[in-house]
Amino acid sequence: AFWEGNYDVAESHLRDISSLPSAKQPKLTTIYLTFFSGILAFHRYRQSQAEKDLRLGMDAICKFEFWLKFSPSNFENKLFLLNAEQTSLLDIEEAKKHYEASIKSARDNGRVHEQGLANELMGKTFSTVANKSAYAIECLKKARICYLQWGAMKKAASIREKYGLDMNDINSHRNPLKHARDS
Repeated sequence: AFWEGNYDVAESHLRDISSLPSAKQPKLTTIYLTFFSGILAFHRYRQSQAEKDLRLGMDAICKFEFWLKFSPSNFENKLFLLNAEQTSLLDIEEAKKHYEASIKSARDNGRVHEQGLANELMGKTFSTVANKSAYAIECLKKARICYLQWGAMKKAASIREKYGLDMNDINSHRNPLKHARDS
């Protein structure tokens, strides 16, 4: 549901999962529960300005700061993305640095789906900023390419349809999976 943009359904699923006793929650589930809960909390905060949503997002950031110490390759891009979402509430140019760091970390660690998510969220954020619509479209095109490479054809199609992206743009971009060291 989250990947399809159905945030209400995603929140319902997260509530269901979080109601399980912690012993029954796989560790991986806890990580993604925290990650998506943080992103959703910042999304809700943009709409409602409810302090509880901001606190939930900040709690997710704190957990990822702690987990980062144990496995940077697993948590770095997620922490950068959570920081980007939080920072985008106040300083769009600073947020851009976090989005770009998340994209680079996800790419360098082989997480093409999370690279796509970072591009998508950056595109959504910049689509709301005056004179940044062309940049937003470029981010969304990159997100679409990542989703295609991940094999998420429906997600890639939904990005194309929702934002009216040209079907012929896919071959006009460098491979977003290419590591900086290969350039």
